Amino acid sequence: MATQIKKYTKKDGSTAYMFKKYLGVDPLTGKQKETTRRGFSSIKEAKLALLRLDVEIAEGGINKRSTNRSYQEVFDDWFELVYKQKVKESTYWNTRIAFDKHVLPAFGSYKIKKISVTACQKQANQWAAEHPNRYQRYINYAGMIFKYAVSIDEIKTNPIERIEIPSVSSNSTDIEEENFYDRDELLDFLEKMKDNFPAKCYTLFSVLAYTGLRKGEALALTWRDINFSSQTITIDKTLATGKNGTLLIQQPKTKASNRTISLDSSTIELLKFWRIKQKEELRKLNIIPSVNQLVFSKIEDNGYIYPRTPQTWLKTFYNHHKGLKRITPHGFRHTHCSLLFEAGASMKQVQARLGHSNIKTTMNVYAHVTKEGKEETADIFGNYMKNGKNLGQSLGQKKNPAQ
Repeated sequence: MATQIKKYTKKDGSTAYMFKKYLGVDPLTGKQKETTRRGFSSIKEAKLALLRLDVEIAEGGINKRSTNRSYQEVFDDWFELVYKQKVKESTYWNTRIAFDKHVLPAFGSYKIKKISVTACQKQANQWAAEHPNRYQRYINYAGMIFKYAVSIDEIKTNPIERIEIPSVSSNSTDIEEENFYDRDELLDFLEKMKDNFPAKCYTLFSVLAYTGLRKGEALALTWRDINFSSQTITIDKTLATGKNGTLLIQQPKTKASNRTISLDSSTIELLKFWRIKQKEELRKLNIIPSVNQLVFSKIEDNGYIYPRTPQTWLKTFYNHHKGLKRITPHGFRHTHCSLLFEAGASMKQVQARLGHSNIKTTMNVYAHVTKEGKEETADIFGNYMKNGKNLGQSLGQKKNPAQ
């Protein structure tokens, strides 16, 4: 089949051209191989690149490496030979999406040897302006390809390592930090959801807020994972998405994410109520629960809930309650962590409960004070100076959260 050159629209609204070329079967791996080239300013330019590629294949086969490859070509090698071999399926396909949307449109069509530090700096600045909460991820991804190119002697130095990382406005940071509820906001949210939304939605968001589970961990839960006698929940799997949105059950994010945590009495009672309610709903549809019945499942076929569905539920809920602050499903994990610190939990306790492999993650990502804590800071200091009470005593803490 002839390779087709297609027109597409770039992020800045300009028109460009691309093509995908089937390269045949790699004799080393036995796998089919193809390459994508994009970013051409005209059909003529794309046709010339396609002709050059045909000549390279004819002369040396698909394993012959050009001495002057494009960023895209180096990426293709890195993705297949290195990255896919060391990360989970959901990770490498989600990473691929970021490359396809942000990194490859910026660098893909350029010869990797010609990409300068200045070009990288300009692109990093653009990512920071357009994606203030994600730009460092794109810089890191772009740098992986340059690092690989250095390791195989394709280039001498990694230009990304020589740029100045852009800083973003404080407004962007504030938006990220506000992706959580304080105690009163959480109680208000749950009360309104309990009164106006299905029991499954209310139970899911309650569990997220009261346990700090990741969304994927909650959606992979079965009733076997919950021990009502000991009031514990065991997390040993997560629901993720792979290529083309395929649902995958995988090991949790890190080794430390395999954990058993305690549940409060209210959450236990809520889960008991939901289990009875779920059985009633399934019985009406003539669905018999399996021995590994999911705690949260699609009502139509009792299968896994797609990971983006909770976000859709939230969007619908907020559209009916426009006065409420909006947070994401992951914001309930932030909320749980923030309230743990406010209640006096230690850093180690929070790390274990949330399943962080490195305590720096707990400190850097979650160890921010809540809005209520910020407002009380001056009074706490004043009480200490006046009455001699330390911060922990003022907050009713038994241990220093920094320990």
